[in-house]
Amino acid sequence: MEINALLCDHAEAAEGKLFINGGAVNLLYVQPQPPHVISIFVAAVVHVPYTATNQPHTVTVRLVDEDENAVSPWVPDGAPPAGPVEMVTSFNVGRPAILPPGESQTVPLAFGLQGLPLSTLGSYTFVIEVDGSSEKRLSARVLVEPRQGGFGGGPASIPGLT
Repeated sequence: MEINALLCDHAEAAEGKLFINGGAVNLLYVQPQPPHVISIFVAAVVHVPYTATNQPHTVTVRLVDEDENAVSPWVPDGAPPAGPVEMVTSFNVGRPAILPPGESQTVPLAFGLQGLPLSTLGSYTFVIEVDGSSEKRLSARVLVEPRQGGFGGGPASIPGLT
């Protein structure tokens, strides 16, 4: 199955539509000391082929690090370890009588991670699987926010802007 997806500040799937705010995120700024807390959403549209309607499908989103290891949330010393970050949903899209043979249907999905504590800075990848097959990879870098230049903590001078 084909899937279109992006990382964003917020997403919601409702009434057959996908509502996205702050799309195309690839940098997540955090405090310098762990836990490095992030909030991010995966917005996705699954294109279900005509021949794959009227059957169950599963979409899984896994978070992996630069070495392709499953990522688990940061936990304080002495606390039991948390399981890997993984979000799963299932769907079954019907085949309406008006759907011409060969035409696909779309299923909008939104997966949210709000307040996820991470142990380390670096590059992370969301691996999106449909029915166990890896279909899309979305990467983001978690880094410490650079200090702002200029007076009053605002942005530094940008050529062409006054």
